[in-house]
Amino acid sequence: MQGNKPLSGKKIAIMVASGFIEHHMTTVQKALIAAGAQTSIVSPEIGVANGWHDGSWGHNFFVDEKINDVLPSQFDLLLTPGGERSTQTLKRNAHSKRVLKGMLDAGKPVALTDDASTLLIDADIASGRSIAAPKAIVEQLQSAGATIIDSPMHIDGHLITLTDTEATEDFILAIKSALGFEETQSEEAA
Repeated sequence: MQGNKPLSGKKIAIMVASGFIEHHMTTVQKALIAAGAQTSIVSPEIGVANGWHDGSWGHNFFVDEKINDVLPSQFDLLLTPGGERSTQTLKRNAHSKRVLKGMLDAGKPVALTDDASTLLIDADIASGRSIAAPKAIVEQLQSAGATIIDSPMHIDGHLITLTDTEATEDFILAIKSALGFEETQSEEAA
């Protein structure tokens, strides 16, 4: 580990389209950057993706890479925040499904918030997975063969799902752990 930057060298893809839940992305992104990770916003959008904040459009975020050009081998983890508009756009994009499936097939961690879990259905990889999901999408996921866990956050192998922002800190800890960092390591290093 490298001092207070334990995630140095780790590359995180943040897959979004306009309409993603802004605070789901920014809270996790800030924590990962503070720990030394490099984040890249990947999107089917050209130039910028617009967040959704408190019931209206939020900030614009520069798109680092077009989703068409992204390979799962480039990244150590995929984070996809929810948001109805964003999720619907990503569902219609073959490259989004390819990246999501490729990350999980390669045994790399994937972290999904809110309704982004429905991307697993469109990528045909929901069956057999256990997922924490908001009530609005439970039936869809169950119909696709997923088991719903009644919890604000759940870890199923390399898949980390979050439904409640009250569990965001646990979600961030789970992401760091999936990248090989345990909080107890930082305490031992101190």
